[in-house]
Amino acid sequence: MPSAGRETVHVEVDSERRLISRSPVLQRVIRQIEQVATADVSVLITGETGTGKELVARLVHKLSHRAPRDFVAVDCNAVAPTLLESEFFGHERGAFTGADRRRVGVFELADGGTLFLDEIANLALEAQAKLLRVLQERAFRRVGGGGLIRSDFRLITASNADLASRVRAGAFREDLLHRLQVVDIHLPPLRERREDVPLLVSYFIDRKRLLLKRPGVSRVSHEALDLLVARDWPGNVRELENVIERAIVECPGEMIEAAHLVLGAHSGSGQLPAEDMGLPFRAARQRALETFESLYLLSLLRRCQGSIKKVALHSGITTKHVRTLMKRRGLSRRDFRPLRRRSPRAPVTSGTQQR
Repeated sequence: MPSAGRETVHVEVDSERRLISRSPVLQRVIRQIEQVATADVSVLITGETGTGKELVARLVHKLSHRAPRDFVAVDCNAVAPTLLESEFFGHERGAFTGADRRRVGVFELADGGTLFLDEIANLALEAQAKLLRVLQERAFRRVGGGGLIRSDFRLITASNADLASRVRAGAFREDLLHRLQVVDIHLPPLRERREDVPLLVSYFIDRKRLLLKRPGVSRVSHEALDLLVARDWPGNVRELENVIERAIVECPGEMIEAAHLVLGAHSGSGQLPAEDMGLPFRAARQRALETFESLYLLSLLRRCQGSIKKVALHSGITTKHVRTLMKRRGLSRRDFRPLRRRSPRAPVTSGTQQR
């Protein structure tokens, strides 16, 4: 895996998806994933919707010794409470009305591999108790079955909710949380790594344009990119991907313009994020200054096509100061040089991320 630093980090998760970042905060997460993957302990992945929690879970599995075996994913939101026990444990034929054949549950399917439970906070307390018992005993019985089945799986869970708050509210078992949270990987929201937005935009264009029958679309205008970088992205990387996908469809030429972007009402301008309002004054001011610094620097580097001298002249600061700011934000002027025009029939090379 590439090492983190000033350079852009590209990590291939599978043939279709990558993690890509120049952000120091996400690169720290990637280093944490490398360390955790080989430890074979339970992992809890937290973060807002759309930050890429399942992608991280798949990467942990890929880098572990369990990679040759199955990665079994279950969305706890998508399973009806009445079917949850059958989904987890499996059932024998005739165990209940409609059980016309034996079913193997996910605990059994994940034997030797990794079981990923997404949105774990939505499990009912009764289901939490049963999951805890399986984790303690590493054995279970199918619904309607008598034989004890043993399964050796690694458990990775994910939640966009604060599980500690759920524990205090009596909606989540504290003993289960301790079992799940041997290692906690927190994914930052996209608004905290704005320097990654141009990278992600380029990646999504490369990845989507041929699939959407728009091979000529190859770049984004300065005005459109400014809007994308300035947005707070409440839906994070998933929302950005959807916006770029629609823009590619709407774009009649090679350049995506601001008019092709369909953005929601939450633009990220005019108000501090709610979490910043809860900070002390100095901390909130520092966060706002960091956001301004990133946006200002990114905008000028794009407009000056990566020329540090032009950025310095325009902003009224020295070239040394510009380089210091770029180093602090993990930016390289290579990323802002003009894109070479590619033939519509040229093969597409992947560069980036997440779901």
